[in-house]
Amino acid sequence: MEISVVIPTLNSEETIGMAVRSAMEHADEVIVVDSFSTDRTLEIARKEGAKVVQVIGSRLKARMEGAKLAKGYYIVNLDSDMYFSNNFSGFKERVIALGEITVGKGIVSKMLGIDRKLTQKAYKNNLNPIEGGIIPRMYERELLLKAYESIQQALGSDVAVQYLEDSIIYYNAMKKYEGRVQFIPDAVYHLENDTLFSFMKKWYKYGRSSKLLRGTEYERLIHARRMRPGLSFLEKLELLPLTLIKGIPFALGYYLP
Repeated sequence: MEISVVIPTLNSEETIGMAVRSAMEHADEVIVVDSFSTDRTLEIARKEGAKVVQVIGSRLKARMEGAKLAKGYYIVNLDSDMYFSNNFSGFKERVIALGEITVGKGIVSKMLGIDRKLTQKAYKNNLNPIEGGIIPRMYERELLLKAYESIQQALGSDVAVQYLEDSIIYYNAMKKYEGRVQFIPDAVYHLENDTLFSFMKKWYKYGRSSKLLRGTEYERLIHARRMRPGLSFLEKLELLPLTLIKGIPFALGYYLP
């Protein structure tokens, strides 16, 4: 078996069918790890052919539990609002970053689309596990399981953190891997339909959740998240509105009592 896809879900009935159908076309197995949804997420995921398990906890915990069940040489950590493009091919390394194409409607989708396009253009600068803006989602299974062991040792029961989980995974994987990180441009589509208010509310919640990382080695990942590296002054200026609508609510959630 070559590729396993792990998808955490929570009330994801609007997008999970799309995500599973796409994954089934490219992977040998699809594992949906659900946090006890109250909508039709489980029904739809099973109908599309996914293996479904349920756990109580965060996306990070869901990814960990899914990896334990996976049998593929590679594991892809997909979200429930993502699906593959035809560029998803040509795997050569043990760690693979998948460039994202933003699809959706509204100002948030437009800003995220610009961000991802510029970040992909400067991908060599953005693969740094501390400061970079591109986070790999595809790993050799054994390497990923070792990274999860390190996370469990560092956080203990506090794997409930709801932000930076993919960065934390990448950070730990690279502590155990000295090889090259492969980058595949435009490999996955990411559906973004948040309103401006819901987007800022989400980033406020990320800030609240990130308090769990204080005093751990992962706290540095929070403070290193600034403007994308490798961009020109004008490109950074173009991304300033997005930086502010993410950064201000996050800071309020993180620093306020």
